[in-house]
Amino acid sequence: MSLFTRSVEHSWRYDQLFPLYARLPWRAAYGLAAWQSRYFYQKQAQTRENIRQQMQRVFPEAELEQVDGWVRDYFRMVEHEALDTWWLDRPVIPEIVHLQGFEAVQAARAAGQKVLLSSGHFGRFWLAGPAMRRAGYTIGTLTRDGGDTNKHGLHPAEYRYRLWKLQRLQASLGGAFLVEGEDLRCLYRELNQHLMTLLFDVSYTEIPRGSVTVPFLNGTISVPAGIYKIAKKTHAVVAPFYMRDSGSGPVVAEFSDLLNPHNYNDEEFMSLLAMQLESRIRARPGQWWLWEALPLLRR
Repeated sequence: MSLFTRSVEHSWRYDQLFPLYARLPWRAAYGLAAWQSRYFYQKQAQTRENIRQQMQRVFPEAELEQVDGWVRDYFRMVEHEALDTWWLDRPVIPEIVHLQGFEAVQAARAAGQKVLLSSGHFGRFWLAGPAMRRAGYTIGTLTRDGGDTNKHGLHPAEYRYRLWKLQRLQASLGGAFLVEGEDLRCLYRELNQHLMTLLFDVSYTEIPRGSVTVPFLNGTISVPAGIYKIAKKTHAVVAPFYMRDSGSGPVVAEFSDLLNPHNYNDEEFMSLLAMQLESRIRARPGQWWLWEALPLLRR
């Protein structure tokens, strides 16, 4: 695909189509975004086949038609997630996002307990934020995006969109958005005021110091144990949550039981998080963002 073609595709998604969809009733908007995903399923052949190959390695017993359905679900999720950015501060958020099991987090905060939210790159996880904000909480995170330079080599249109998305998220969620690599003492302080979200299934070109190896999808992966260490140091509990997607727009953020890091060592704790994520992936393979990065995680 030529650079010109990629530039056009990136710009018409973010500059024309999604802003247009966001003027429509939300059910119609998500329907159009799902229809749009069929185009990218066809055009992004390399991505499509990379994801398909990784899925087939994890699910060797799956029929080709079943795997193809998962891949199509992945492309639909990507388009829906991009569209989500336009709805973050809209009054329709309660119709699109529901929280399940969030009462435990509310009780912990009411008792003065610090809470770290934990999830994986699964589904449209950002949508949990505006729903929690409407429940009276501010939410921050540690992100790899942001900064003054395009250090990850993204397409310029993609880079501009991600910066705008982060601005929208921070304005909608009300917490601090810290960039990975910055002084973690800022994160420790923010836990006094905000719910802070950390994603643990992060891929790196080199295995970070302090990573642990845990069972995952018929093999093992290396994951940073940062969330465990931060929670233990700050005496916070960890609230894992994962998104359940209807496929037509609405999602449910499902919260698991709170975890006390002092009850585990780092490998046990991260293994438990990985097991929870794996159970979601096995139920809905197309909702995991990191299929192409699985070989990096495997090292």
